[in-house]
Amino acid sequence: MYKFLICLSISCYSSAQSRLYSFKFTKTENQRALIVLPSGQILSGSSEAALRLYGPKPLDLERYKLEDQFKEIRDLCHTKYGYIAMQSHDSSCIVLVNKNFEIDSVIFPLQSKQALFLDGICAQDSIVFLLGDPINGKFSTFRSFDYGRSWEPTPGQIDAIEGEAAYAASGQTNQIYNGNFYFISGGRSSRLFKSANYGKTWDINTIPYPSCPSCGPYALAIKNENEMITVGGDYLKAENKKNNCYYSTDGGKTWIAPKKGPSGYRSCVVYAKECYYACGTTGIDISRDGGKTWQQISKENALSMAYLNDHLYVTLADGSYLIIKI
Repeated sequence: MYKFLICLSISCYSSAQSRLYSFKFTKTENQRALIVLPSGQILSGSSEAALRLYGPKPLDLERYKLEDQFKEIRDLCHTKYGYIAMQSHDSSCIVLVNKNFEIDSVIFPLQSKQALFLDGICAQDSIVFLLGDPINGKFSTFRSFDYGRSWEPTPGQIDAIEGEAAYAASGQTNQIYNGNFYFISGGRSSRLFKSANYGKTWDINTIPYPSCPSCGPYALAIKNENEMITVGGDYLKAENKKNNCYYSTDGGKTWIAPKKGPSGYRSCVVYAKECYYACGTTGIDISRDGGKTWQQISKENALSMAYLNDHLYVTLADGSYLIIKI
């Protein structure tokens, strides 16, 4: 295994140097799904039908291969029975994996292998929320109350605006926070959707991203029920530093553009140690003031991030992953 060590200053509280470790896997294996486990480890899902377990020490690594047909694992969640891996594909499925990393079952939310592109999955206790692209003009939203073993469409169905969809870039397009369902959309229209009753009804607010097929929010980070951030932009114009981030201080009702935004298109954002971190094609940025201004700290082409034990775990487009001490 190839590795190297360099230093980088990104502390929120001081200018002390922070170590950055880089580990190379393969050029073809991308890891866009990253979640923190109660065990103090991080689990990732890859484009090559595999799961990787990191930690609790930064250098601990294990790889578990799934069956080849389960490529493009774009999101993961943890339950008391194990893990749920979400595949993003034209006929997407979710894979229930037990604690020994063995496949227990494969579920197609529409009960058949018909076309459905899944965008995100998240869990809180026994409740799991699954999001897919619109079908017949309505968003595909599903819920489970038994840790993902059985599923039903949410009672409240949401009409999609023509050309509107969700993005599966880093598994951060939908979340459960304090029992509330959230998800974001982009494309011709960008919106935030919130349900306080597990998908029976939805509150909807517009996010002022430009309208285009590849524009909009690609990731959502929620600090609390009032403060949240979306990042994105246009992945076809990754160098564009405009219209790639908006933050809200009133629960998503209104959205504000930063005075200085991230340094290009961003596909992932996390909140850690009173700071926001956003990553994408042109690097990693940090905001110390709630999203009002951003500073670039790396120019690596980054896919996804997760925070654990004072370390930021970052997966890169060249098949590497970084561990940054913050």
